[in-house]
Amino acid sequence: MSQGLDMTVNSLPSRTWNWLKMNESKLKEIEAGDTWDVKEVAGESEEIAGLTKGTAENQEVFSHIHTGMGPDMDRLGKMAGSQAIMIKSSPKSEGGSEPVRLHFSCEDNKKSFQKVEILAKEGEEVNVLMDYTSPEKTSSGLAAIQTKLHIEKGAKVRLVQVQLLGNEYTLLNDIGAQCEDGAQFEVLQLFLGSSKTYSGCQADLLGKESHFKADIGYQGKGSQRYDMNYVAVHKGKKTVSEMNADGILDDQAFKLFRGTIDFKNGSSGSKGDEKEDVLLMGDNVVNQTIPLILCAEEDVEGNHGASIGQLDEEMLFYLSSRGMSAESASKMIARARMDAVCQKIGDEQLEKLVQDYLAFW
Repeated sequence: MSQGLDMTVNSLPSRTWNWLKMNESKLKEIEAGDTWDVKEVAGESEEIAGLTKGTAENQEVFSHIHTGMGPDMDRLGKMAGSQAIMIKSSPKSEGGSEPVRLHFSCEDNKKSFQKVEILAKEGEEVNVLMDYTSPEKTSSGLAAIQTKLHIEKGAKVRLVQVQLLGNEYTLLNDIGAQCEDGAQFEVLQLFLGSSKTYSGCQADLLGKESHFKADIGYQGKGSQRYDMNYVAVHKGKKTVSEMNADGILDDQAFKLFRGTIDFKNGSSGSKGDEKEDVLLMGDNVVNQTIPLILCAEEDVEGNHGASIGQLDEEMLFYLSSRGMSAESASKMIARARMDAVCQKIGDEQLEKLVQDYLAFW
């Protein structure tokens, strides 16, 4: 058996007090495992879906892209030796482009790593839908996915990732994007399963008037653990970033969210917003948030905020008075919160997959 890799992931761009134990996360002896069993479920051929295998020509484009989880994910990828799945854009159309769907099937007791590279050419667009599933609620294993994006001038990418893994799985989900002039990158993530989820995303807004938007939804129960690091790096003028996290924590669940807006010298006229809304449903949950704004430019606007609340007692009383138990009322309120995030997916097939998971798991 090969020796695993000791990893440092989700590092803050600017460190805070060490005693808080929030600067980064340490992972011990992580094995790269095998290549994923990935099923492409859109289109009738690779040509229609825009899918190819990674090439040496592409490596130069993507090798310098920084990701949210950090360089140790690149090291893990080299250990795995898996070939990247390459997704290319198509010209914009009135009805929008046909989405590329990637279904990651995670078998029980398996470790897998997969790289995905998305190239959006000038003025084109691509919509990518990913879901991660496992056969049973009790399935265990390691799922590692690294997605890198290069978005050229005026191009647009929308990436949706839905995590529906068994409750003994560990997920490493890493994203890095470079955006040129006028480029737009939108990512929507919904994390519901697994025992431990480590997620990172970094968007480098290199070009003038480039945009980055992230919507993250998560539900933690039992002893689930979420460790997240999201970074918007503003380098171009008049760039815009928006990060929104919406979650639920119950039982003994743990969540650490790092959200950084980094205004570099030369990013004048830029704006960044970061907001988190957390519903605490248990007395033993651990909820940690680090909003961070770094500024090396004067003419910029950065905002961050966190809303932390518990179940509305008046709402619970009202539902109880209608014959609903407190437990059922709590579940209904939590479900409504996840439904609101699910509706943003904008794809009936993937939304149904999420709803089925919430109903039966």
